Amino acid sequence: MRVLYVAPRYHTNQTAIMKGWLSQGDEVCFLAHYAGKLEDYSVIRPDVVGYSVLFRMIDYLYVHVIGRNKEYAANMRLKCGFPPIFRLIRKMRAFRPDVVITRERSVYSVCVTLVCRFFGWPVILYNQSPALEKEKTDRAHRIMQSLTPAWRITPVYRSRRFELTDRIPDRTRYLPFLMEPALSPERKDYFAQNRINLFCIGKYQKRKNHLLMIRAAEKLAEKYPVHLVIAGEVSDSFQEEYFQKVCAYVKEHRLEQIVELYRDLNRTQVNELYKKSDLFVLPSTDEPAAVSHLEAMAFSLPVISGDDNGTADYIENGRNGYIFRDRDEEDLCQKIELIIQDRQNILKMG
Repeated sequence: MRVLYVAPRYHTNQTAIMKGWLSQGDEVCFLAHYAGKLEDYSVIRPDVVGYSVLFRMIDYLYVHVIGRNKEYAANMRLKCGFPPIFRLIRKMRAFRPDVVITRERSVYSVCVTLVCRFFGWPVILYNQSPALEKEKTDRAHRIMQSLTPAWRITPVYRSRRFELTDRIPDRTRYLPFLMEPALSPERKDYFAQNRINLFCIGKYQKRKNHLLMIRAAEKLAEKYPVHLVIAGEVSDSFQEEYFQKVCAYVKEHRLEQIVELYRDLNRTQVNELYKKSDLFVLPSTDEPAAVSHLEAMAFSLPVISGDDNGTADYIENGRNGYIFRDRDEEDLCQKIELIIQDRQNILKMG
């Protein structure tokens, strides 16, 4: 089968799925709107189609002039960006797909859907709204639904940020993220340097709650030999400013022996940190569908996530980790302590 993906960028959470297609002998083409700063192309390299010249002009004006003081101004392109339509059509026709999978309900996916309908290619929507999301019936949403694929797949079952229904709609399928095992518990060395090594990864943005995590580690260090490693991406001036703020906090509170900060690591370097860790924590707020805690599970780590994460359900409380109340520092400390108070918990959950 010839499978065509059209998405904003090639994300790490697609790697195992791409491997699955290719291992079966299927052909896969991935058309991306743009290339991210840190992406893993070990399995497949996306073809960047980009945006139309007109939209690039609008985007530059919005990001650098109108919204220059807005941290997430660039996200406007995810909903409103539109492709160089003739270039997109040429690439789609050259691949001759048997099925097309397009990402999110956006202007770009509307263009992809209309092209697919014209050429008779089956098209599926992939987004990260929960499978149990209650369908919105106002005019704007009905119009968008009519212009995007009728069938939808999602790796999120439910989420506290959405109004939910009691059954999955007929044309929605819940397809959990896939993650290949990377390191078995039998092969893993825990408690390097006789410490309990905590790991946290996420772009240096305020919503990732790095400072919350550092404060929790600071408190726990009064009772336990914890060591916290944080890795994240810095790709714009807002993230640089926040990264410097985090560094300043560590220095001001003299936490250099407890907290290590890394930036812009590649996939191999990140995997090495997973190998050296004992517990993974995802403290983020407003996380549509994180995959990092699944990567941690693949390295035999127990995991902790905030409940404002669409994939928090992948954690079974008390079995492979815990879920804590969003932005609740005390609850986060309690959940970490439930695991680290007895090192056997780490081995068992891992």
